[in-house]
Amino acid sequence: MSTIKKIVMTGPKASEVIEVPMPVCGDNELLIRNKYMGVCMSEHYFWSTAEAGAAFGHEPLGTIEAVGKNVKGYAVGDKVSGHWWGGMAEYAVADLSRDFVYKLPDNVRDEDLVLEPLACLVSAVSKARIRVPGDTVCVVGAGYMGCGAIGLLKARGAKVVAVDIRKESLADAKRYGADEIYLVDEALAKFVNSDHPGFDCVMEWGESNESLDLAINLTAECGQLCVGAYHTGGKRLVDIQQLNVKAIECLSTHPREVDLLNKSVQRAAEMLSNGTWNYVNVPVKIYPMDKFSQAHADMETKYGTYMKALVDLTKETGEPYVI
Repeated sequence: MSTIKKIVMTGPKASEVIEVPMPVCGDNELLIRNKYMGVCMSEHYFWSTAEAGAAFGHEPLGTIEAVGKNVKGYAVGDKVSGHWWGGMAEYAVADLSRDFVYKLPDNVRDEDLVLEPLACLVSAVSKARIRVPGDTVCVVGAGYMGCGAIGLLKARGAKVVAVDIRKESLADAKRYGADEIYLVDEALAKFVNSDHPGFDCVMEWGESNESLDLAINLTAECGQLCVGAYHTGGKRLVDIQQLNVKAIECLSTHPREVDLLNKSVQRAAEMLSNGTWNYVNVPVKIYPMDKFSQAHADMETKYGTYMKALVDLTKETGEPYVI
């Protein structure tokens, strides 16, 4: 095979499948046949403004096809996930001096083992201020990342209050462990426009101007605000004055510590396998390669139907389906 298929952008919100040279596996590398690549909200803005030739994709799962002669601990046929680069292409090379490749358990379905976003959640929740079991954490935004965080917070012994703008998302939050669920107006009435002191720890996963302002309002004086999903789409205006007046500790939990992220990849797989984290059988919609842009467009209306989108890099065309 001299060429492989890869998804590239042709302009804003438009993509195509092209042929590119087959990557070559070096002595210190792995050649991986990609099966799935997650569709991430962090790329949604860049997809909507993309220039021709841009490529996306950083949430891979696949099978090892070749092992460099200096590489130990891996074998052809190993099912793996983690983080390696190459975009949404049939094959990619992982450089083990830079990338992290983790062999997957066999008792969890592939669709639940795309580990890069799950590792981001493990890393983020590890930073949340939970002093003793039973402490309450408020989660603002109950999409795929928010619901995953809820399950991890429960595993740490926290009580979880979930807030979202959609009833469908709150139903998901309840399914994955939230103790209490509230629409925004309900949360404002009970926790802001009342004598409630606010929450000592709030995690924000809504990725909008409104969700972060709401999270600030819900945080108690001297509380901790963990910002998990607020790193794309341009600048926002938020109430910095209230952050300061209430002496809120505002912590960005978007992972940048490589060692912690790599450890979180491993921990995510272990917890899913042993049942510590109840984040399996999540509703997933799977798209063929030529429907990549449809997958992004559908993200605006997915709520109540599915929680995560994956691109099947073994299928160039076909119809999307939910499992």
